[in-house]
Amino acid sequence: MTDKTGLADGILDIMRSCWDLPADCNEGELFAYAEILLDRIQAGDSRNALCSFLADVQVKNLEMPRSDAYREIVDRSLALVKD
Repeated sequence: MTDKTGLADGILDIMRSCWDLPADCNEGELFAYAEILLDRIQAGDSRNALCSFLADVQVKNLEMPRSDAYREIVDRSLALVKD
């Protein structure tokens, strides 16, 4: 998959499948986080940096309980972008 919007949509789908999102989650905001994650993957950020970014999004921005779900999102997103 090479289309940026398609990749961001794919990452968004991964986020939805891994996170138990709050009912008031803004779809536009979530898509923006998917785009940022995609940009950082394409820029060559390390897995640890990506995990740190997404862990902060999960807890601070989305105000969700701390869990390891962000790690699965990062791993699956990296695989998606490499394909």
